[in-house]
Amino acid sequence: MESTWATLKREIRHIHGDWTELTRSQLRTILFDYIETFYNRRAHQAGLDHQTPAEAYASLQGSMIN
Repeated sequence: MESTWATLKREIRHIHGDWTELTRSQLRTILFDYIETFYNRRAHQAGLDHQTPAEAYASLQGSMIN
């Protein structure tokens, strides 16, 4: 888990620069934005058969309807 947080911090710093002066609310918004717009929609995961989490969820929902 520690490596996950380190990666997340590194990615956010790469996108937003130094974030030590931001408020907790601003950081929460940045974190939500990163997870929803990058990680869930564009980052392909080997454990999900090289799909994004959003694609895997959509295919799961589609298979449950049929």
